[in-house]
Amino acid sequence: MLVGDFVDRGASTTQVLWAIYKLEQSAMRAGGRVHYIIGNHEIKNLQGNHQTANEKYFHIAGIFGKQQLELFDDRSVLGRWMASKNVVEVINDVAFVHGGLHPRIAEFALSVEEINEMVRAGYRTPWFTPTTETTESFLRSSGTGPAWYRGYFKDDLSTEEVDQGLRAVGASAVVVGHTLQSAVTAKHDGRVFAIDVRHPKDYLTSFPLRRSEGLLIKDGQYFRLLQNGRVQSMRTR
Repeated sequence: MLVGDFVDRGASTTQVLWAIYKLEQSAMRAGGRVHYIIGNHEIKNLQGNHQTANEKYFHIAGIFGKQQLELFDDRSVLGRWMASKNVVEVINDVAFVHGGLHPRIAEFALSVEEINEMVRAGYRTPWFTPTTETTESFLRSSGTGPAWYRGYFKDDLSTEEVDQGLRAVGASAVVVGHTLQSAVTAKHDGRVFAIDVRHPKDYLTSFPLRRSEGLLIKDGQYFRLLQNGRVQSMRTR
C-alpha cells in the first residue's frame, strides 16, 4: 500500500512512477495487488501546478516541444494511470488515505466509492474556494479534503472526532502520509498510523543520519518495518 506524494520529491519523479507502474503489473501477474493512493502532490501535477516540481521537468517538456502540464495529461500513460487512482481505500477495517479524514466528512453520508468519484472528477480542475461550500468543494479542498487534511497533527482532535471520520468510511483505524514524522508513529490510541518518514536524499552522507521505514500490518497487529528488515511492535498513544 502506497499513500501518495511520489512526485515533486526530486529529479527522479518519472523513474519512481514507472517503478510503481511496473510493480503494479508484476503484482497482478503474481496474484497480488499494489494499492496506490494518490496524494496532494499527484493532484497538483494533474492540475498543472508545478510550483514544487523539479526544474528538470520544465526542460524535458521543452525538449519534446510540450508544456509541462502535458507530461501528465490524458494523452500520457502516466497521466491517465495516476488520474485513475483513488484518494481513500478501506481494506480489512483499515482506511488508507494521504492526508486524513476530517470529522465533518460524516455529515455528507457518502460511501468510499462516492468520495473517490467526486474527488477524481476534480483531478484536472485547479482548486479555488467557492462562496458556498458544496460536498465536492469540501472533499477537494486543500484544507478539508482527504488528500490534504492535517488535522490529526495540527488540530486538537478528540477521540470522538477521530472516530467520527473513521465511522464515515467504515474503518476502525487509518494510515496516513502527508505530515512528516521522525518515525512511523501511532497516534490517538492506535486509531491513526502516520508513515510519512523523512527519507534522506543520500543514504551515505545525510546528517543527521536517517533511515527509511514502513508500516507492517499482520494479523491485525501493527509493526514498524525498519530498513534492515527488522520489525518492532508499535506503541499507541
